[in-house]
Amino acid sequence: MELKLRVTNVFSKNEEEYNKSDIRYIVNSGGSRSSKTYSILQLFAVILMQKVNYKISCYRNLRVDCIDTCGQDFKNIINETGLAGKFIHNIKDAKWVCKATGSTIYFSGTDKIHKSLGQQNNIIFLNEISEFSQDVFNQLDQRTRDKIFIDYNPSKDFWIEKYRENKTATFLHSTYKDNPFLTEGQIYKLESYNPYKEGSTYVSNGVLMYKDGEVSEKNLPPPNEENIKTGLSDRYMYEVYCLGLGSEKPNRIYNGWKECEDSWFHSLDLENYYGLDFGVSSPTAVVQVKFDGDRTFYVNEVLYKPMSEMGMTLAEYLQHPRGEELKPLIDSETLVVCDSAKKSMVTDLSKGGLTAVPALKGAGSVSRTIGIIKSFSVVYTKSSNNLRDEYLEYSWKIDRYGLSEDSPAPRQEDHLMDCTGYIISYLINYLGIGYV
Repeated sequence: MELKLRVTNVFSKNEEEYNKSDIRYIVNSGGSRSSKTYSILQLFAVILMQKVNYKISCYRNLRVDCIDTCGQDFKNIINETGLAGKFIHNIKDAKWVCKATGSTIYFSGTDKIHKSLGQQNNIIFLNEISEFSQDVFNQLDQRTRDKIFIDYNPSKDFWIEKYRENKTATFLHSTYKDNPFLTEGQIYKLESYNPYKEGSTYVSNGVLMYKDGEVSEKNLPPPNEENIKTGLSDRYMYEVYCLGLGSEKPNRIYNGWKECEDSWFHSLDLENYYGLDFGVSSPTAVVQVKFDGDRTFYVNEVLYKPMSEMGMTLAEYLQHPRGEELKPLIDSETLVVCDSAKKSMVTDLSKGGLTAVPALKGAGSVSRTIGIIKSFSVVYTKSSNNLRDEYLEYSWKIDRYGLSEDSPAPRQEDHLMDCTGYIISYLINYLGIGYV
């Protein structure tokens, strides 16, 4: 059956890369409204009608969001192309089955990841992958037979950017200008973010330029008076959502942390300390910290796993993670500073043989701890994937005027940021460790 799809060139680029046998990762980065997600789902509709007993799974951070966005887009595609009679839609399981081929497409979320890890997919689609941890990505990746589609609005230092060096990965960049089906109102909204005079800037190698240099405080283009007057201009929004460039969040809490090799971290002849943040259904996070006495903390991610998945008490898991033959995650005589909001759990760790103490808390303690950490240098190990993810996304809360408040944003992944704060604050304020 010939499909009558109304497609953009983004569809054509994805289809071309999909047909290459040496490409596994098809990464779509760029601005908003470029048709990245829609084009990928259009391609899936074609594949489902061509492949027999093929399985595609689409993921977002939350299952409900995946169904409401990707699932709704796929439904629109099926209806617009007159294919509703060719598919069976199982609303409860959030899946579509092609009657002719038996191929299926599922819409799920990483909040239900335990249900997905036992499944094998031919293709997966990770929508807005900036919401995913690298650990979740790795788990899904190793269970996928053929291709992995990805899309996201880029930001600086995001871990997926390292895949640009992967020979089996291809990166497709697009912006709203690749989508001829946008309304004037949609185009106006995106272009209203531009804080600079129209035509004064250009993009070169993924960088916003003015004259012969990168846009900066010392090389500012003339302002866009109209956008500034309406209060809509925003450089971050313009670079990320309009131009599809990587741009650092203006409200990020930490900056300037560096990476080191794991072997180098473990070779440091320095005292070990640990920070711990409890999680039953959310991850229990543990970091190992060393201090060089010269304003630098070295941090290594030790654990990022919900207690509900451990199959034993936390004290047992930390000392015998997968059997007595393996090395304990935490030495029983080493200081462990824990979330003081869970005092009974701290007590359980102490009774279980660990040197566990509650973190120092109180009014304003979070802001004070952040201030302390920002006054030091922090170096983390390359294997600390979840810590890196949290560090890059850990941001201040934004008020209704778009200004940063003096507290972290709610509902963000901050388990490793918290336990790092517990131990560093404790070392400085309670143990009074010195520095030169």
